[in-house]
This record gives sequence, C-alpha cells and structure tokens, in this order.
Amino acid sequence: MRVVVLHAYSADNAGDGILVEHTLALLAEALGAPPQVTLLASRPQSFAHLDVVALPTVPGRRGYDPRTLRVLRGLGDVDLVIAVGGGYLRAGTPLEAAKSILVQGPQLWAAARTGTPTLYLPQSIGPVRWPLRAPLRALLKRMDGVLLRDDRSVAELALPNAVRSPDLAIRGVTSGRRPGSVPEVVPVLSVRAVRGRVPLGVYSLASRLAVFDSYLQSTTGGNNDRAATASLDARRPVGRELLMSPTGPVRVVVAMRLHAALMAMAAGHYVVHLSYERKGFGAFDDLGLSGWVHNVNTMDVEEVQRQVQLLSSDPRARASYDAAISAAAATIRQRHTDSVSSIRELVDRTVSARPR
Repeated sequence: MRVVVLHAYSADNAGDGILVEHTLALLAEALGAPPQVTLLASRPQSFAHLDVVALPTVPGRRGYDPRTLRVLRGLGDVDLVIAVGGGYLRAGTPLEAAKSILVQGPQLWAAARTGTPTLYLPQSIGPVRWPLRAPLRALLKRMDGVLLRDDRSVAELALPNAVRSPDLAIRGVTSGRRPGSVPEVVPVLSVRAVRGRVPLGVYSLASRLAVFDSYLQSTTGGNNDRAATASLDARRPVGRELLMSPTGPVRVVVAMRLHAALMAMAAGHYVVHLSYERKGFGAFDDLGLSGWVHNVNTMDVEEVQRQVQLLSSDPRARASYDAAISAAAATIRQRHTDSVSSIRELVDRTVSARPR
C-alpha cells in the first residue's frame, strides 16, 4: 500500500515526533503490514530514523520543493492519504494565519481535491478567525473523515464528517501506569514560552516549589524551549532518556506541553498539566483527569502547588489518579479500534475501485 502522510512537523519536538510514530504504527496495524509511506514535513531531515521518504513543506527562496509539489499533484495515484494528528490548522493571529496558509494550505487543498480516500487523524482545529473559517470548513468537509480531539473544535466547526476522538498519544498512557510506585520528592517542571514569554504564573509556581528539576521537550525552530527552561532556577535537567523511560524512577511532573505530559504519564509519572491551548483540556478529560489540568494563564498557583504535594505524599491521591485512567481505558481502546476500522474501510474502498 502506498500512503502519503501530510502535515508532519519535526521530530526535534518530541510531541510531534511521537504523533508521526503513532500514525505509522496505526497504519501498520490497520493494513496488516507497514505501508510505503511518503511523509510531508516541515523539517523532513528530523525523520531520517524512520522508514519513510520525507519531503519538505516549508517553501524556500525558490518556492516549494518540486518533489513535494509532485506528490501533492499525484495524490490520486496513491492508495490512502492520512493527515498526522496535531494542532497545526489554526489562524488566531495574522502570523498564525500566514504560517498555516503557506505551509499547511497546499497540503489541505490537495487533500480536499483528491479522489483518494483521506482521513485527518485527531486534530485540534482553531482558533480560526473570519474570513478563513468558512473556506477551511469547506475544504475539511470534502475529507472522508476528520477526527477532532477536543469538544471546542467540534462545536466551532460543526462538520458533518467529524468524529470526536482522543489524541493518538493517549493510548500509551493507559498501558504505561505503574500503580503503587512512590515518586521521588523533587518534582519536574517542563515549560515553554507562549507568544514569546513564559507566563508569569509559572515563575510564581517555580518559586513556591523551591527545589525542582527541569525537562526539555522541544528544541526546534519557533518551538525551542531552551531559553524558557534556562530562565528557571532548576536544580538540574532530566534527560529524555531517563524521564521517558518506563523503568526509570517515578516523578511528579508539571508540564506545559501536552505531549510532554502524555509521554510522562505513559512512562508512569504523575502529571499536572498547565495548558495553553484547548487540546490539553480535551486530552485530560478523555483520561478522566479534568481536575489535574489548568489554564496556564489564569491558574491558581496555590492549587497547583497543592496538587504537586498531594501526588508526592498521598498514596490515596495517586491511587485515585490511576483509577481514573483505568476507568477511561476501555473507551480509549474502543476509539483506537474505531480509527483502525476507519482506515481499513477507506483501504477497502480503494481496492474495490481499482480496475480488475
């Protein structure tokens, strides 16, 4: 099977990297074997470790890469078009709109116009301001399916072909718990800048925590967390290999990036999420943990500190946390099965349409 995967970003952002890996795993499960994949990505060189042909989507001085344009023009010649999950279709500011139009626009346009079955994996779409919302919605309506990972996107778009579905990384959370583990006393704080700065409440929280370690989730382009991380007085950094290991010491983690939170939970850690976008609330609601996610711009710092202390010291709080995830697991597994079935149905349609 020949599959084109659209809208990838960079594996140097661990969250975006894991979404691509989950996408490839989902395809292999649905198709019975790994397909021949062409991956369109903003930073294709970061996916060199994967068995895919990766091509660039960001235009250079001479415009778009001709290889990428050939792939987009030839979507009708492949068996399946899949859009990786994420939150890349947004235009809440003029800069966001420009980036979306330049990088995501050609891929969305090509996907909407092809006769090849097309599925957009779990997305957060928006905010999208007028006058872009109407054309975006018109293009998305032409897809065979659009999976949305938060209720706000569902309500704002009101697409007839949209289905609410958890973020692809959530399934790993349900299988990665280590109930009964006692976390280390010192928490981990993972931060990023939002619109050019770390929210002030994060510094207040860091002051209240006093002693904490840091964790760096992304090191690429406009998503480079190095400066934000360095602005905090952490005891020491914790490397990805240690923090995301399923056998390393259990920690209490306060994370701003959603996939830093989900990856840490999948490694068995206890996470309080400081969300800056709608996607975080959708994911933690899917996990039954809506009380453990906070708006980073309006959070009650004392409450967040209290939750960190509670997870560090109270085995009943940790047991309740794990029980919530366990209770959500069946629904999450069913949504995964639904995604697999959707891909198989699209492939069956492709096969049946081929000349005999």
